[in-house]
Amino acid sequence: MKRIKIWRLKNLYLARNKKEIMKTSKYLICNDIMAVGDQPAEFILHNHHPRFLAKVEGLDFEELENRPDKPFVDILYVNGMGAMLVYRLTVTEYYERADEEDVLDELFPARDYYTRYLQDIEAEDGGKEGFPVKDFSPELPGLKILQSPTDWTVVYNGVIAEFASEDEMDEFLENDLNIDPELLDKGIINEFN
Repeated sequence: MKRIKIWRLKNLYLARNKKEIMKTSKYLICNDIMAVGDQPAEFILHNHHPRFLAKVEGLDFEELENRPDKPFVDILYVNGMGAMLVYRLTVTEYYERADEEDVLDELFPARDYYTRYLQDIEAEDGGKEGFPVKDFSPELPGLKILQSPTDWTVVYNGVIAEFASEDEMDEFLENDLNIDPELLDKGIINEFN
C-alpha cells in the first residue's frame, strides 16, 4: 500500500512541477514467452486509437501470396549478412471498433517500427545493420519493386509477380492492378545482384 501512495505522490509532484514525464510509444513489441511450436511469439500492440494487437510471423518469400482475412502488411528486410527476411504483421485482436482503412493507416507505421526494432537488435549484437526493402512510393504503400540483373519482381498486397522486362511489369501494374501510369513515373526500385 505504501509503495502505491509514494508513486502517486511522486507523479503528482512531477506533474505539478511540469517536469517531463516519459510517454509510452504508440507501438510496443510484445513477446509471448510461453509460445511453443508454431505459435507466434512476437506481437505489436498499438495502444492509441484504434487499439489492436498484430502478430509478427516470419514467412518464406513464396508464402506472401497467402492472404489473411484480416488487415496485414508485409515486411521485406535485408539483414546485415545480405539475406532477405520476410515478415507479416496481421491484426489478431481489435480492442476498439475501427474501419479497416484506419487500422491499415496505423499498421504501415507499425511495419516501420518493427524494422527499426530489427536494426536495433542487429546493432546490439554488434553486427552490421540491415535495411528494409523500400516501398515504391508513399502514394502506393506496400508496393515493392525489386530488380535483379535478369528480371523484375512486384510484391503488393499478397501478390508476387515476376517479369522479364520493365515494360511487361508496367503493363501489369497499369492493367491488372489499376495503378495510374503517372504514379509509376517516379518511385524507388530496389536493385539486387
